[in-house]
Amino acid sequence: GITSPAAPRRVVAVTHTPSHHKTSSANKQQKNTSHKMIPVTEVPLLALPSGSILQFLLMTLPLLGVYLYFLYLAYDRPTIANPDNPQYAEDRIRLMDILYTYLATLILFSSLVVYLLWFVNKRRKLSKRYEKEAIIILGNVEYNESHWGSTTNGNFCIKLYHFLVDGCTMRNNYGKVTYDLQRVANHPACNYEHRKHKSLNGIITKKVRVYYRYPREQVSILVLPEYPYSGQPKIDMEADWASFSSHVGLHSDSSSHCSSLNINGNDGDDDDDDHRANMPQTLSRDRSLGVLLVGAFWIAFLFLASLYVVFQIVAVDDVYEDENAKIAWIVFGCVVG
Repeated sequence: GITSPAAPRRVVAVTHTPSHHKTSSANKQQKNTSHKMIPVTEVPLLALPSGSILQFLLMTLPLLGVYLYFLYLAYDRPTIANPDNPQYAEDRIRLMDILYTYLATLILFSSLVVYLLWFVNKRRKLSKRYEKEAIIILGNVEYNESHWGSTTNGNFCIKLYHFLVDGCTMRNNYGKVTYDLQRVANHPACNYEHRKHKSLNGIITKKVRVYYRYPREQVSILVLPEYPYSGQPKIDMEADWASFSSHVGLHSDSSSHCSSLNINGNDGDDDDDDHRANMPQTLSRDRSLGVLLVGAFWIAFLFLASLYVVFQIVAVDDVYEDENAKIAWIVFGCVVG
C-alpha cells in the first residue's frame, strides 16, 4: 500500500499494569503473537472509491441540463414552424446545430467507453504481467521536474501558456530508468540470448511513467524475461497496481473498531494492537465500471436524442430553409453507422 508521508504517528501511553491484570494481559499477548505489529503510518490512507465517480457524474449534470433544454427546443419547434406564429421570426437555435452538438458529444463519450474497454483493459493486463512474470534487477531512476516558463518574469500570459502545456503534455509524470542489460542476461529466467541468438550488453535508458517524483539509485527494476528492454521501477508499478486494485481500503465496519479507541490511544479491555492494521482490504479503487455506466447512459441518451431531432428536422424541413432533412439523415447515419 501507499502510505501518506505526512501521516502523524500515534503515541500510545504506557501505563503500569496492576498485578491482578497480569494474567489477562499475558493471555492477550500470547493470543496476539501470531499478528504482526504494524505502525499506523503504514496503513494506506485512501479516499472512498465512489468519490471520483460521483464527481464525474456531478460534472456532467450541467451538460445534461443544457442538452435537455435543446431537446425541449426540438420538441417545441414544429409548433412555431408557421409564418403566422409571432415566434416564427424570433431568433432561434437551428435544429441542425443541435444535431451536430449531440453527435459530437456522442463521439466523445463513445471514445471514452472504447478507451476504457480496450486500451485500459490491455494496459492493466500488461501491468499485471509484471507482477506475475517479471524478474528483478537493480537500476537507477532519473527524474528532473521542470516547468516551462518557470524562469519567465512578469509575463502572466506566457506563464499561463507554459502551465497549460505542462498540464496537457504531463511531461513531469515521466522519468528515465537506466539498467545494465547484462544483468538481465545473467538472470536464470531470461533466455533471450538463446532464443534470439543475440547478446545483451550495454546500458539501456528509457522513458517510463513514474509515481514517485524523485531520482533513485540502485532500486529494484521489474523486467519481463522475454522482453529485456521492458524495465519498469518496482515501486512505481506497485503504485500503478494499487490504482486499479479491487480490494484496497478500510473494512466496512471499521467505525466500530475505531470508536473503541479512547483519547489516549488505548482500547480499554481490547488488544493494544491498532485494529486497522489487520483489517481485511475490502473497498474497491477500480472506478472504471462506474465511469462505464455513466458513459453508457450518455451514449443511449445522445443516440435517442439525435434520432428525435432528425425526425423533428423532417417535420419542419418545408418551413425553414436552413433545415435540411436529407443532410441530417446522412450525418446521423455516418456518425452512428
